[in-house]
Amino acid sequence: MEYISKIEQKVEKISDIQRSHIYELVRKVSKETIDEVCPALLRTILNTEKGPLKTQLGNVIFHLQKNDRLNTVIGLQKLLDASLLVAPEEMFKILESSDEDAKELAQKIKALL
Repeated sequence: MEYISKIEQKVEKISDIQRSHIYELVRKVSKETIDEVCPALLRTILNTEKGPLKTQLGNVIFHLQKNDRLNTVIGLQKLLDASLLVAPEEMFKILESSDEDAKELAQKIKALL
C-alpha cells in the first residue's frame, strides 16, 4: 500500500518530459494491446472516485471516443495520461494483467516515475 501511495504522489507531479517519454513508449505498443487496454482504461476513468475529467484532457478523450478513434496510439496516450491523474493504481493493475506489451509498458512507466 505504501508503494501505491508513493506512485500516486509522484503522479501528481508528472512533468512534461515524463509525459513525452510515456507517449514515446506507447508508440511501440502493438495494436492488439491498444485494443485490449483502451476500453478498460476508459471504464476506469469514468468510474473513478475522483469523478470524471472536466479538463481539456477529458474533452480530448471524449472527442476521440465520439469519433471512434479511442483505440489508437493517441487514444492510449491520452487514456494513460488521464489514468495517471485519477486512478494510477487501477491503471497499473490493468496493464499488468494484460499481454506482455502492456506489462512491459507498465514497468517502463513505473521506472519513469
